[in-house]
Amino acid sequence: MDVERLRRLPLFGELDHHDLSQLLRWVREVDFADGDLLFEQGSRPHELFVIEDGSVEVSRDGRAVAMLGPGDVVGEMGLLKLERRWASAVAAGHVRAVALGADELASMSEEMPELAGWLRATMISRERENEA
Repeated sequence: MDVERLRRLPLFGELDHHDLSQLLRWVREVDFADGDLLFEQGSRPHELFVIEDGSVEVSRDGRAVAMLGPGDVVGEMGLLKLERRWASAVAAGHVRAVALGADELASMSEEMPELAGWLRATMISRERENEA
């Protein structure tokens, strides 16, 4: 994972080089194979994912509700609202994503509250756009 890869993701695209460099301390790259479960409905949230490549199917009560792809964020609402997952997310083919864990988000909030606040505000804004 490097700064330029983070910059290409819409969630992080507005951050400057310094902030992206700092963000690298808290994120990690993850890969999922076709059919891998990112998280299950009803589980406690531990991390969010920003999809870099591939697609993720989101389902609720066994019914597909969304297909997400590159640049989309999945799992953020559970972390922001500290609520159990309202849906499941499964890789639809190979998926490469950037993961940000709850503990890392907490560390970021302590060390760089402005960056954590910006990320939270951006995710909330994107949620509102998706609901509209």
